[in-house]
Parts: sequence; structure tokens; C-alpha cells
Amino acid sequence: MHGIFRSLTAGLFITLLAAPVSRAESPLTFEEVLQGIDRYYAGFSSFKASFTQLVEVPALEKSERFNGTLYFLKPEYLRLEYRKPRGQLLVADGTWYWFYMPQEDVPQAMRAPMGEGVEGPRYVLGGQMSRRFSGTMVGREPRGGAESYVLDLEPLAPTNFYKTLRAWVDSRTFATRAVRYLDESGNFNTFDLSDFEQNAEFSSGKFNFTPPPGTQILDEN
Repeated sequence: MHGIFRSLTAGLFITLLAAPVSRAESPLTFEEVLQGIDRYYAGFSSFKASFTQLVEVPALEKSERFNGTLYFLKPEYLRLEYRKPRGQLLVADGTWYWFYMPQEDVPQAMRAPMGEGVEGPRYVLGGQMSRRFSGTMVGREPRGGAESYVLDLEPLAPTNFYKTLRAWVDSRTFATRAVRYLDESGNFNTFDLSDFEQNAEFSSGKFNFTPPPGTQILDEN
């Protein structure tokens, strides 16, 4: 399964130093911020946002940026439509995680099963956060034009998508502003969200995916 997430980082990289995080005492505790995230998450059934993605591979000292539109429908449907590279998709259809790369000489689609008790990639945080993550409050800093809580999270359920997760959460609304994944190879994927649209109108059919004829399908265990 981790190959789908890792494929976003293959052949890329330059380590970028993040701005120092303010460690002034937060007005809320780590647990209270998790509760705020859950309250925000309970307020919508679907979600749409623009995203920018930074892929960093420190071992090769290279990086690359991507962008597109994120669609999310409860409970676990997800679609990332890339404008760069055009046509690339990441889809969670309720049964499979798909990562489609049409830009290859032979188009490829990696897939991995979605399963009970397995923590998949999270771009919109929420839903029983205290049962799914442990972690710490790092501090506060601006992100996406909003003062944000900075959290370091570790999944309590097994996952092959990432080792740890840093999240920036709007201190006023508790919306997810950004997430940064560290994978098993020491690579980073950072997703920043903007142009939020709660309860966006689209059906579960938005998350259907059938590989086009001629696509090479690669199964991940």
C-alpha cells in the first residue's frame, strides 16, 4: 500500500527549512484542539478545496510542486484531481485507493485495498481524533493566512502510508490548513488547502474510477 503514497515522491527533492514555530503557551490543550477538529468535521458531509503539494526527497536534495482540487465525501471517499501533472489522480472509492499516472509512456494505475483498522492518508482531519491519533502540541504559527495550531500526530492504527503527520489547524475554525507526511524512506509530502467549500454538491459517483484501456495496473499489498 505504501507504494502508492511513495510514488508521489519517486525521483524528486530539496529539503526546505520550515519557519520556526512559536512555542508560546497555547490557550488550548492538545486534547481540546482535537475536540475542536472533531466539531468542525461534524459540521459537513462533503468538502472541496484547492491544494498545493510539495514533495521533498532530502536524500537527493530535490523537490517539486503540484496543484489541483481535492474532493471529500464522508465517510472515506476522496479524489485529488491534479492540474499539474495534468490528468493525474488519487482516488479512494470505498474499496480501493487508486493512484493513476497517465503521463507515463504506458499509463499506470497503482491500487491498494481500503480496509478496516487501517489508517489511510488524511488531508481533511476529523472523526474521533483522540481514538485515532496520539501526539503533541508543537506551537502556533500562521498558515494559509490564518493563525494555526501546529500538531505532531502519530496514528494509533497501522498504516503504510506514513510514519508521522504534522498538521496545521486553523485556531479559529479548526479547519485543516495543511498536513505534512513523513514516510518510511524519510521523504516528505506537504499538502496546503485553500478555497474551502463545505457541503459541496457532488455525488458518490465522483469517486468512481475505472482505468482506461491499456493502463498497466499495479497491485500493492
